[in-house]
Amino acid sequence: MKHADIIRLPLLVKNILMRYSDADNLVSMGMIRQYLEDEGISCDRRSVYRAIDVLNECGDEILYERNHGVRGYRIRHPFTQGEALFLCDAVQSSSSLSAKASDEFCDRILSGLSLHEQEEMPPLVSAVSKTDSGYVLQLIELLLKAAASRNPVEFRYYDLSVTKKKQYRKQNKIYHLVPYAVVSNDSRFYAVLYSEVHHSFANYRIDKMDMVTVLKEQADPVYFSLEDHMRSSFNMYHGDPETVTVDFDLNLANVVFDEFGKDIIISKVSADRFTASIRTAITPTLISWLLQFYDRMEVKKPEHLRDRLSEIGKRLAVTYEKGD
Repeated sequence: MKHADIIRLPLLVKNILMRYSDADNLVSMGMIRQYLEDEGISCDRRSVYRAIDVLNECGDEILYERNHGVRGYRIRHPFTQGEALFLCDAVQSSSSLSAKASDEFCDRILSGLSLHEQEEMPPLVSAVSKTDSGYVLQLIELLLKAAASRNPVEFRYYDLSVTKKKQYRKQNKIYHLVPYAVVSNDSRFYAVLYSEVHHSFANYRIDKMDMVTVLKEQADPVYFSLEDHMRSSFNMYHGDPETVTVDFDLNLANVVFDEFGKDIIISKVSADRFTASIRTAITPTLISWLLQFYDRMEVKKPEHLRDRLSEIGKRLAVTYEKGD
């Protein structure tokens, strides 16, 4: 065997095992040697054994097993089928990524499975509206590097008008802020940026940042806890908590537990209703969530929340009241 073939033999063996082996499909020594033969490399068993030893020493896990009476080798892949499906679903569900970028991501994820497992995967179809470019992905990479080195960024921030034209905020003002993190929430990506003027952190949607420039200067570090920031910034019910007591229809139990967790207090249960005490901030998000069950729940406390819901009901009645 040529010296060059000896050097690349472990990589070729790894590629064979990645493509053709999994928990249900083992690759025998004879099959490995045949695949190598197809690549123009003729080698004995000892050479393959050495190549497998090298792979194991370098961190790859090559297993020799017996399955359905057949003995052979398999490599432990980076993902199981379930993990690959979960990752691909997250990628496809992101509205911040273009369809092309999503497909390329998923292809790379699926390459971590064997060919047999790839064939068994269900079709990957996105149910969300995708962005039309790879701009967001480029910005994410740019902002991650800027955050790692504390380089400030300058950019313009915009909203879309009814005609889908960019309208830059603050009269086309150039923002000068320091990136500290890139986070995702509800399938969108945000940059957590620090203002050296206001001494505070804020979230900016990356897909609304335009003309981004990374500066060469380095900002002085400030204390930042990503966990604390996420809890206070992205929690739909963040604010001063109160105890909200609500009578729900009995068939809403699962919905309430899904929204607020299983630790809420259930004080009363009847044949068709239950009373829940929920510790939460009273925010527009909470009010919107309650209103979707307007005919299947009644807020008991606090009184000011009852008044707010009553006022919303009266305004809706006026808006949709039929004329003569």
